[in-house]
Amino acid sequence: MPSHQNAAIITSQTIHALGMTLLQAGKADEAAFQFRKALSLAPGFTDAYLCLGHCLHLAGRFDEALEVYDRALRIAPDSAPVWNNRGNALLELCRYNDAAESYSRTLELAPGFHDARVALGTCYQALGQFAKAQAACEAVLRVEPNHAEAHWNRALLLLLHGDYHEGWREYEWRWLKRNFTSPLRDFAQPRWQGEPIGGKTLLIHAEQGFGDTLQFCRYVPLVAALGARVVFECHPPLAPLMNMAGVRAVPMGEPLPPFDLHVPLLSLPMLFGTRVETIPAEVPYLTPPAARLPFWRGLVPNEGRLKVGLCWAGKSYPDPGRSCPPELLAPLAAVEPISWYSLQFGREGALPLPMADPTGHVGDFGDTAALITQLDLVITVDTAVAHLAGALGKPAWVMLPHAPDWRWMTGREDSPWYPSLRLFRQARPGSWREAVQRVAHALESRARSARLAPAG
Repeated sequence: MPSHQNAAIITSQTIHALGMTLLQAGKADEAAFQFRKALSLAPGFTDAYLCLGHCLHLAGRFDEALEVYDRALRIAPDSAPVWNNRGNALLELCRYNDAAESYSRTLELAPGFHDARVALGTCYQALGQFAKAQAACEAVLRVEPNHAEAHWNRALLLLLHGDYHEGWREYEWRWLKRNFTSPLRDFAQPRWQGEPIGGKTLLIHAEQGFGDTLQFCRYVPLVAALGARVVFECHPPLAPLMNMAGVRAVPMGEPLPPFDLHVPLLSLPMLFGTRVETIPAEVPYLTPPAARLPFWRGLVPNEGRLKVGLCWAGKSYPDPGRSCPPELLAPLAAVEPISWYSLQFGREGALPLPMADPTGHVGDFGDTAALITQLDLVITVDTAVAHLAGALGKPAWVMLPHAPDWRWMTGREDSPWYPSLRLFRQARPGSWREAVQRVAHALESRARSARLAPAG
């Protein structure tokens, strides 16, 4: 090898080492610059491609990461780590079939790459191939019984299919899962394990997102009924709704009062031994603050038409497939007569239908609840709006992706968690157009019934 090439390789390795130091310090953009420099000196440096792709992945630039991995594979076509990382980028892009192919190739090259097999199971789950997803989890757990990500995926599959007995137990593995949505809380006080608690003060702390808290706060008064003094720590925007008897709501970030024991909110179904047939599903279990109602009654007048709220998109994480492209909602506009109200928060661009947009007056979920109570019907994708409508006992139609979140189960149009909800599922992955059309037909029937109903 010529001396100048040898020097370039040595220099690129030094630059790569600097990039690794920056990456470990959380400076991904600066690290990416160094990895690019290393590759300019040594275009065949596979590790630099891997690290550059990882930096781009951390920045959410998944298309660019995919290009980097494809370049790496032209140099090292049998690199299992590159195939795996390529699968990770494709998974983020919701290209589930392509991601599954990358993970399968990873496992051909490295059968013991358990994370790749778990990720392959995630692809199968997103594609609605639940038996294959379950088999992938089980295969990993046979070899590595403490693999937290495999347990987590298995929990979601068990809960999806209504196996709550085992599913809630598996769900406890969430605290060992890498990059779990909520941090594990560390208190000096012990965790409540379901023992008698009369006369003691229990801190119940919310976790994960708004929808999780809205769904599972129904358990908080059940704990109070056991004789405990309950402190419920929850997201600040939800605190005005948590006006439950025997419960003191404390917004996250505010000082906590003294307490004897604590428990994460989503561990309560396990502690109460919840099965599908024993879900505490009496609604409403939340009510809007009474002082907010006069304002919202004035903002949503009764004009003799159906008043329908619409929400078509949620946050991209954890599941971008839950959102419906707004241009596909056009069939709803053909249904008359409807007074439409937007329930879409953080919206950019034009509204997809002629509708009023009262969201600028919403300060927290207390306002959203007061708004929803003025409506006749809510139509939404799988967002916190669906859970709030269900908790309020408001009729709501929820449009779901083909492979839904575990809480909606499979093969049913109702929800055992929310008696007032009706589910409209995609017939196949990505088929929002067909799902919206079914909603439009149902809405036409609902509007026709309202027109024929006697006045007064």
